[in-house]
Amino acid sequence: MSCSVGKTHFFDRRMLARLNAAIMLGLVGGGLAACAIGALVYDVGRWFSVW
Repeated sequence: MSCSVGKTHFFDRRMLARLNAAIMLGLVGGGLAACAIGALVYDVGRWFSVW
């Protein structure tokens, strides 16, 4: 009877690392996109307040 000690976990370490990297990149990219959209809205609001 052989037992596989390396595959006792449901997730592979490499797959979990890739999933973690994808989540972190998504959060960082989403934060940067939110800042860019906020800056654009602020600039457009200032353009209209000049008129």
